[in-house]
Amino acid sequence: MANYYRWDKGIRRIYLSRRPNTPTAQTAEDKIAKIASDMGIDVVHLTLYGQQEKIQKQDEVPSVMISLGGDGTLLRTRMKLGNNSIPFISINYGGLGALSELEAEELDKWLLKIISGDFFVEERCLLSTAGKTALNEVLLKSASVGKSITVTLYVDDHYLFKARADGIIIATPTGSSAYAFSAGGPLVDPSLDAMVVVPVAPFFWGIRPFVTNNSELKITAQGNSALVVDGEETQEQITEISVKISSERARFVRLKPFSFANLYRKLESRLV
Repeated sequence: MANYYRWDKGIRRIYLSRRPNTPTAQTAEDKIAKIASDMGIDVVHLTLYGQQEKIQKQDEVPSVMISLGGDGTLLRTRMKLGNNSIPFISINYGGLGALSELEAEELDKWLLKIISGDFFVEERCLLSTAGKTALNEVLLKSASVGKSITVTLYVDDHYLFKARADGIIIATPTGSSAYAFSAGGPLVDPSLDAMVVVPVAPFFWGIRPFVTNNSELKITAQGNSALVVDGEETQEQITEISVKISSERARFVRLKPFSFANLYRKLESRLV
């Protein structure tokens, strides 16, 4: 597939993060750091909830980011890293792990391949809004509990609808299995470049989720609203946002071929 390619640069730096208060993840982090250091690889520990500065600049050495936790840990780590050029892998020490490449018990089998750079990279689309990129979704929501907002949606400057709702989700195909899915949106093959638009509890039966391709969405809001990007609230009192597919790409480390059918089975087994 065009979105896959073999990583051929080796690894000279590893960024490590883990789910807080999870002893098994702490043990795995220590183990990875020791093995990598013994191999002469630089190790950077990311503090997800502290004051550590984001790594905004292009990394000058071949690097990989390893997240030890669930999907939330991966999203916060990606936001903290602030560098979409670095491939990343999530090892599931959390719950669902829809974004995880490996389960915790598989780490020993694959660890040397990861830290030596013996893997493939899958590129997926990101969304761009308000100077940030989103791997899962952009959410414009009411900032007041129990209150709704009025949202107006334009697609490529063409008016589409106006309605009161709890909010509106714009998800990537990757994020279509997350909040958008729980709000009634469809599952979309994550290899596609698309945006999944899901109104949250609209006060009109005729407004339904839909999928669009490389369009630009403009959303205006009336009411006390807030912008949330991949679970991180970034701004309040938003009156207008623009969302489109970013020119940057997310880079997933792949040790085995991704299967949409396997993702569906994972969701089915853990959510039903």
